[in-house]
Amino acid sequence: MWWIIIGAVIALIVLIVLLVLFTGKTRGLEGGLSSCGAGGICVDDERCPVGTSKSETFTCSEAAQGCCIGIPKKCSEASDCVTDKEECTSINEESYCFPNNI
Repeated sequence: MWWIIIGAVIALIVLIVLLVLFTGKTRGLEGGLSSCGAGGICVDDERCPVGTSKSETFTCSEAAQGCCIGIPKKCSEASDCVTDKEECTSINEESYCFPNNI
């Protein structure tokens, strides 16, 4: 009967050691996965580019910015966007179509 108690204590010690090892190694991964730069666009405005939506899950480097996730509609000039409904705006050296505030 005493061998059951010893086995449980050893299993508990192994579990604690594994938790300590893996908790320390995954902290860097947590920061990378919650970053908006992993596939989103950080915007200063409340609006997101056409084809994206605002996500509260991901964070930007600046607290005032919001993260937009999706496939944004890119533009090189104003005519690439739908007339009177969208405008071509540059963010981080890329230009995207944003909905107008009409």
